[in-house]
Amino acid sequence: MPFFEADLISTIRSFTRAGDINKQTFLDHAERVAHIAYHLGKKLGLGDGDLGELVLSALLHDVGILTDEEQLLLADLEPVRDGVAPHCARGWRLLKSTTLFSDLAQNVLEHHDYYSPELRPIPAILHVADRVEILLDRGLYYLWQVDDLIAYFRSKKGDIFCPVVVEALEEVAQTPSFWLDLQYRHYQYANGRQSFHRVLTMDDLEELAGLMATIVDAKSPWTGDHSQGVAEVGEFLAQKAGLPPVTTRMIKVAGLLHDIGKLAIPDDILMYPGGLNRAQRAVMQQHTYHTYYLIREIGPGAEKLAQWAGYHHERLNGTGYPFGLTADQLDLESRLMAVTDITQSLLEERPYRPPMPQDKVAQILRNNVEAGHIDPDLTELAIANLEEIKEIVDRHS
Repeated sequence: MPFFEADLISTIRSFTRAGDINKQTFLDHAERVAHIAYHLGKKLGLGDGDLGELVLSALLHDVGILTDEEQLLLADLEPVRDGVAPHCARGWRLLKSTTLFSDLAQNVLEHHDYYSPELRPIPAILHVADRVEILLDRGLYYLWQVDDLIAYFRSKKGDIFCPVVVEALEEVAQTPSFWLDLQYRHYQYANGRQSFHRVLTMDDLEELAGLMATIVDAKSPWTGDHSQGVAEVGEFLAQKAGLPPVTTRMIKVAGLLHDIGKLAIPDDILMYPGGLNRAQRAVMQQHTYHTYYLIREIGPGAEKLAQWAGYHHERLNGTGYPFGLTADQLDLESRLMAVTDITQSLLEERPYRPPMPQDKVAQILRNNVEAGHIDPDLTELAIANLEEIKEIVDRHS
C-alpha cells in the first residue's frame, strides 16, 4: 500500500549526504558525481533507462564507505586498488541485499576499476566522474582549473580511464555552465527528474530504512544492531499501546532511521569507547538535528516520520535536544520513541558498562519521569513489558 509520494533521487541524496556533512571537502560528493556522470552519459548517447541507472549508481557509489579514514583515502589522486576495493565490495554487498537497488550493485563494485576493454560503460563513466569531482579544488574558481584537469585525463586515457569517456569529458568541459552549476550547487542530473518520481510503498521505505540502519550501526562497534533493536522495541510498544497497524509500522521505520544523523558525527567521537565529555556530547547532540532534516527531504508526507525519528532526545520539560521542545509539541509517537530509545540503551551492553538489570532500568526510567523528561504512561507500559523488551534487545546485542 502507498505511504507517500517520494522523489527517489531526493530520498537517496538525503541518505547518502549524511556521511558528507562533517567534512566540507566531501560535502555533496555523491550528488556532484551524479551531475558530472549525467552530463557524460548524455554526451555518450545513453538512453533514459541507462541514464537513470547511471544517476542512481552515482548517488550510491560510496555507500560502502565505513570510516573517515576510508573516505580520506579516496581523496588521493590515484588511490591504489587495495585501498578502494573494501568500500566497493561492501557497497556491492549492501545493495545486492535489497530489491530496490540490487541491479546497481555491480556498478558500485566496479566504479574504481581501471580501464580495460571489458569495463562496462556505467562504471567507466562513474570512475571519471568521481575523479573529476575529487580533482576540483573547491577553493578556486572552477573555470580556471579546466585546462589542467583535462590535460590530466588526456595523459591517463586508455591507461586508467576509458578513452571514449575522456573524450566525452573533453566535449562537456567546453560548456561553462557545466562547471558553474557544480561551483554554485545547481546540480543537473535528470530531465525534470520525473523518471525518478514514484510512490514508495511501506515495503520500499522499510527496506531503505533498513539499509541505512545497517550502515549507521556498522559505523560504531559498540552498539551492535542498535537501530534494528530500537525499531523492533518501538514496534512492540506501539502494538501494546494499541496504535493502528500503519502507525505501528511507521514507528518501526522511524526506529530504523532515528540515528541516521550519526553518519555526520566524526569517528573519533562516534567510536569513543567510553562516556563522552562535555565537548564530545555537544558534538554528538547534532545527530538528531541531522536525522530530522535528512528525513524531511524524502518527500511530501515525511514530516511526521522526521519528527518521530528526530525528536527521540527531546524531553517533556523542554530540556532535550536539538530543538528544546516541550510536552505540548511532542505527540504520542514522538514520546514513545523517546521511551523506546532510553529503554533500549539501558538494556544493551556498552563499552563502559554491561547491560543493566531490569530493576535498575525500571528505576532509571521512573527517575526520568519524575524529572519531567518522558511520558509516564508510556514509561509504565515499557516497565510492564521489560521481560519481552529485554528479549528483543538481546537479539540485537
